[in-house]
Amino acid sequence: MIFLDLLFPPKTTCIICKTAIKTGYLCDKCKSTLKFIEGNRCNICGKPIDYEGTCPDCLEHGHEFKQNISPFEYDGVVKDLIGRFKYFKERELAPFFAEYMADAVKKMDWPIDVIVPVPLHKIRLDERGYNQTELLARELSYRLNIFMSKALRRVRNTTTQTALHKEERIENVKGAFKVTYKDTIVGKNALLVDDVLTTGATLDECAKVLKENGAKDVYVVTIATGKNM
Repeated sequence: MIFLDLLFPPKTTCIICKTAIKTGYLCDKCKSTLKFIEGNRCNICGKPIDYEGTCPDCLEHGHEFKQNISPFEYDGVVKDLIGRFKYFKERELAPFFAEYMADAVKKMDWPIDVIVPVPLHKIRLDERGYNQTELLARELSYRLNIFMSKALRRVRNTTTQTALHKEERIENVKGAFKVTYKDTIVGKNALLVDDVLTTGATLDECAKVLKENGAKDVYVVTIATGKNM
């Protein structure tokens, strides 16, 4: 078997453990380690909850977007893969994540007209070399057969949200986005794409700006979210 593998190497390897596999992105063992959001989730932010309905945070504060759906919990293997995708130039993870995100969106049966990625500021884009949410949005556009528009532009290079509390996050992104290709979103339902939903501050600001510029409803899809985010 080893000799045959040398002569006819498998077409791909598992993205986690690098074991040779014939098709797909993961070996069966690594696939079993992924933590999917199953059972009850908040019907607005999509975070896992222990009952049917809306989580206390969404009831108290609400969101500018209509709903978010995330296939994964932000934990363990998925958290590590997202870090590799964002910061270590592993762009090949985009189709892997998008496959699960697209399936999640299809199950929601939302009336989506256009897909919009959350943008990076030019300075951050130059540093990273790519916008991970745009890669995801392009993959989703292909899988869902829906037009993608770079309708949002980040006009202020904000501090990273990671270390900020909720109120600081909200203040940090105020006025950070503007609409460019307005004709692509006017009168349309938009699907906003990001990697992780934490407090939702960035997604709220983006949704607010899209609606102020003529979008109807704004839905959100992210790779992951979690109970304590």
